[in-house]
Amino acid sequence: MVSLAGAQVAAAPGLLLGGEYARAYDAARAASDPLTASRAAAAQAEYRAGGALWVARAVEAGRQASREQPQNPDAALALGSALGLQARAGGYTLGALNTAHEARAALDRALALAPGRPDLQAVLAEWHAGAWARARLFSGGNPDRARTLALGAARAAPDTVFVQAHAGLALALLRDPQARAVLARAAALNADSALDRDVQAQARQALGTLK
Repeated sequence: MVSLAGAQVAAAPGLLLGGEYARAYDAARAASDPLTASRAAAAQAEYRAGGALWVARAVEAGRQASREQPQNPDAALALGSALGLQARAGGYTLGALNTAHEARAALDRALALAPGRPDLQAVLAEWHAGAWARARLFSGGNPDRARTLALGAARAAPDTVFVQAHAGLALALLRDPQARAVLARAAALNADSALDRDVQAQARQALGTLK
């Protein structure tokens, strides 16, 4: 017989892929799965306008996942992504800058644990591009590093919505002319899940702002 906790462990990732982010978060918390909880809370904040509460939940669960799974690049990615959301919401303040640097450290750690993964490369590219766009050298963002990571990721995973979208977003932040093609590819790929469709919507929105 499958236990309730076991059923919740199985249910949480499916709910996440299905776009039911708040339910995925609840199921993951009940199943003691902080990694999925962090990803679900971050998705609720980013794709469902969940606000500061969901960002804080994503960070809290990401910290727990990283403590419990220090060698898991996905845990570091979840924490870095959540901290990135928190930094963006914090505006142009010293606290937001410190949070952004903490996000970069987590993303650097994720890539060090799995240097060949295009998804990690694309997210770190977006961090560098976003930091550069917001505050140039003061932020620690490196546009050359962002461009290299983004283009490498896009070439390595041409059929992955997540990678193409985040690589394209990084290039768009840099005002790189290659952004249009990468974002267009992200928007045109077959979406296997509701989560992919939300990522695609973000790519299409960015594509519409390009001049």
